[in-house]
Amino acid sequence: MRKHRRSAPSRSLCYVISEPARDAVTRTRDQLLLLSCLSAARIRHDAEELELSPDALVTIFQRLCNDLDGALRDIKIRWRGAEPT
Repeated sequence: MRKHRRSAPSRSLCYVISEPARDAVTRTRDQLLLLSCLSAARIRHDAEELELSPDALVTIFQRLCNDLDGALRDIKIRWRGAEPT
């Protein structure tokens, strides 16, 4: 008779994100959506008052990068499932 081996439970990576990091990612998404809507309105209505200066864009993009950098540093990668044998 053959003995049947039980297969070891599979392991997978999971990412644990803290509440502040989640907030930073959500805020970044919202800001990008706002920039997208603002740009679309500027194009559609040819409204110069909706135009952002290059300095403003640099500031916005730098702030978005800083928020994402902070969130990425805060994310923890863990193994889910059985420990390696």
